[in-house]
Amino acid sequence: RKRNEEALARSTARANESVSAETGIAGQNPREQYNDRSEYGATSPPVTNSIYSNPSMVSGGGSFSSQSEENNANDVQVKQLQEEFDIYKSKDLENMGDRVDGQVHGSDGMMSLAMTRALMEDEDATNPSWGGAEDPESIEANGLCEANDWLRKHDNATVDQGHAFFQEITNRMVATVRHGRITPDDGTRAIHCIAELLGLKLEQELPNNVILVTGMRKEMDLSRGRYHLMEAFKPFGEIESAAIAPSNRGFGYVRFVSPKSVHRAFERLRVSEIEVQDVEVTIKGLKSDNVP
Repeated sequence: RKRNEEALARSTARANESVSAETGIAGQNPREQYNDRSEYGATSPPVTNSIYSNPSMVSGGGSFSSQSEENNANDVQVKQLQEEFDIYKSKDLENMGDRVDGQVHGSDGMMSLAMTRALMEDEDATNPSWGGAEDPESIEANGLCEANDWLRKHDNATVDQGHAFFQEITNRMVATVRHGRITPDDGTRAIHCIAELLGLKLEQELPNNVILVTGMRKEMDLSRGRYHLMEAFKPFGEIESAAIAPSNRGFGYVRFVSPKSVHRAFERLRVSEIEVQDVEVTIKGLKSDNVP
């Protein structure tokens, strides 16, 4: 247990240093920085010293940093920590980390921290609640709902505050994968969509096939809420997945098979109303410029 805490503290410090190097200038409005995708993290070099990009951090080969005088002076302790990583490491999380790093710019340090916490902290401390959601679609809906609420309430937040929020969401999503409640693919897709919603710079663009729905009748039954959501939006095209956020928030998302369906929904809203359970709703896309 003591070695776990030392490993977590050591990896947290390194991940925080990486995140600090990627966040830009503290005090700048995060929405302004995120929306300027050409500047977000443009001068930050790739982070290579992470739990998944540096195999020595999850195996017995080598040290965390071969150039670090501190680690060279503590070979025995480093070997012990590597043995701990060997015990707790997860191939699914390593693959998830690689995928997120290829999708969201500058996410290496954040994923390293999230993975370390998920792997080495007590199980009860890393099994997050998503408002009562258990299935992958409802968990994703809850994450998108939280991100949407955060943007609405924090117009004047600093860059550091924005990254702290994204880190917290990432920590929880990685831990949810770690505990087998969703697959790595589910967690990766959710993090990718949340990053898009927040306006972070992406390494891989998302297809424009998701709309967010707000103003619905509040529904505690997630299955019934999903049914009404799909009934309202299936006239616009084939639906891949849909869900409402738990906690009675009136928020949901619809992921269509084709981006053309999103365009048709926006066209309908320009000339008429879209109703879910006889209540007029508002829709928007994940991208900031994708609005009716």
